[in-house]
Amino acid sequence: MNFVRRFFQRPHQTWIRRVNFQIHLWVGIVLALYLIVIGVSGSILVLRIELGALTGANPWESRRAPEPRADITAVVRNLTTHYSGFRIVSVTAPGKTEPNYIARLLGRTQIRVAVDGGTGEVLGGVKRGPAWLDIVEKLHVSLFASRTGRILNGVGAAFLLLICISGLINWWPGVRNWKRALKVDFGRSWRRINFDLHSATGFWTLAIISFWAVSGVYFAWPREIFAFVNRISPTVNSKPPMVEVTARSEMSDPDLDGLVKRAYALDPGTTFAGVEFPFNRRAPIKILMRRGNGLSREYEDTLYFDPYTTAHLATWRYGVNQSLGDWFIWSQVPLHFGVYWGLGVKIIWAVLGLAVPTLAVTGLLMYWNRTLRKKWKRLRAEPQFPPA
Repeated sequence: MNFVRRFFQRPHQTWIRRVNFQIHLWVGIVLALYLIVIGVSGSILVLRIELGALTGANPWESRRAPEPRADITAVVRNLTTHYSGFRIVSVTAPGKTEPNYIARLLGRTQIRVAVDGGTGEVLGGVKRGPAWLDIVEKLHVSLFASRTGRILNGVGAAFLLLICISGLINWWPGVRNWKRALKVDFGRSWRRINFDLHSATGFWTLAIISFWAVSGVYFAWPREIFAFVNRISPTVNSKPPMVEVTARSEMSDPDLDGLVKRAYALDPGTTFAGVEFPFNRRAPIKILMRRGNGLSREYEDTLYFDPYTTAHLATWRYGVNQSLGDWFIWSQVPLHFGVYWGLGVKIIWAVLGLAVPTLAVTGLLMYWNRTLRKKWKRLRAEPQFPPA
């Protein structure tokens, strides 16, 4: 019987199955605590907005988006009046999930401010919710170690991908038993239920967990991964264009309402999503336009205008992907976080995120059942001699 036939019929007798089992076992044991922490914290963060809203920190969050909206010029004027010591960085327009304008302002520190979407009245600083959610975010994103933590997360994600690959090889039970490996038989002993839960959960969540692992590597080394992807499938539209303007002696306040009207004419079928102001004298002003039913920047067009002459310079349609490389780079954020398609998808993503700690716990229990429990019984069965 050749190797391929033996693997498909009796995989437990092949060397590759034995090697992969050891890789899967020991990498899983070493990373078990990390996987539990990263899975639970990720599931919590998917619902961060909803959990923060439960605290009532921002009472205006429960309002519905008003119609008609306050115009952007009035919003900026009111912000300038209330926060004279700050520079307005950007203003995001009301949308499906946010009924108010949300502005980012920069002074000695950066703050976020809400503005009533209907009246243009400044509502006050946006509170992020309870402090424990900030702690969970820092834990998940950087392990409380800033850039070093992000790199460690990237290493952990790479090993998670190794666990996924080795786990798929270990999962295959042979052509006669593969259907049984897709489900959990709750009529068996708890040890068998634990085994089935590990096997079936691993199979059904393999694709999304593998993707999370890949995106974790991408977030740790974005430039390197972008360059690698670009060699395989040249990226066309994944990066914003480099747009600069000729600096002039004086920059007057732009006619924002006029720019928004021009953006509607230049980019039909979209809705106004926000504005980003120049960060220096050579930077353009950006008008953001939302496509279709999109809920995030992954579905927005950016129109670049000269702040001195109001000339239209360029349009970047992020998410209008033109190559496989574009699709790969674009997908990393929305598919990793799962927060851009409404509450239903958020709940699904939060539940799927718990598959990672579930696999870690069931894997540890399998190791206990198969190895440690037997050793523990032998130790307890050995006669205990009193000291001489």
